[in-house]
Amino acid sequence: GLFQRAIIQSGSALSSWAVNYQPVKYTSMLADKVGCNVLDTVDMVDCLRQKSAKELVEQDIQPARYHVAFGPVIDGDVIPDDPEILMEQGEFLNYDIMLGVNQGEGLKFVEGVVDPEDGVSGSDFDYSVSNFVDNLYGYPEGKDTLRETIKFMYTDWADRDNPETRRKTLVALFTDHQWVEPSVVTADLHARYGSPTYFYAFYHHCQSLMKPAWSDAAHGDEVPYVFPCNFSKNDVMLSAVVMTYWTNFAKTG
Repeated sequence: GLFQRAIIQSGSALSSWAVNYQPVKYTSMLADKVGCNVLDTVDMVDCLRQKSAKELVEQDIQPARYHVAFGPVIDGDVIPDDPEILMEQGEFLNYDIMLGVNQGEGLKFVEGVVDPEDGVSGSDFDYSVSNFVDNLYGYPEGKDTLRETIKFMYTDWADRDNPETRRKTLVALFTDHQWVEPSVVTADLHARYGSPTYFYAFYHHCQSLMKPAWSDAAHGDEVPYVFPCNFSKNDVMLSAVVMTYWTNFAKTG
């Protein structure tokens, strides 16, 4: 085969944003914006092929929150079936994988409701959880129970009125749902067949003007450490460790 091992950093094919399950919907939205006929699929595709790449990428197509407008599609060829089904069937069992997550991956989803100084208010916390349920699950039977269960599980009852604690647990909610759970399930499915599977958790806080001081290791924070990183003496040491882990896995699994 072309490869024997894969390192999966902060992502899984089982995340809600990993696969586009509505390609026709978003393609039609794009076609409409650039003046193509959306009533005839053949005409629409021909029209889109005549458009320049610049014109296409300039269009603002917004997917539902936590989903993707343009991404991998289950086409029956390149991706023959739903990724979870393929994993359950052991389609990837001949490959070694190392995968993992960062402690504060969910930061990007709470930045809009977080006050850098004061944390998250009770009303903003409730709204964020409700919005999370609506966007991911629509309006299923038992929605109210689901929402209240999530609020209960992600409330620190020993410090429930602290806005900084709410901020921390809200980040944890998005981190768990969008990164941790899909990655853990991926690892479990892969390991089920005895295939070499390694899991890491990256907790190091990288000092950056791009992120608030209170944030944990956010999405992408591990990337500089996979390459020579010289932010500080400690960063140089950690980078050397990470590069050793990554290269050892690439060489020997």
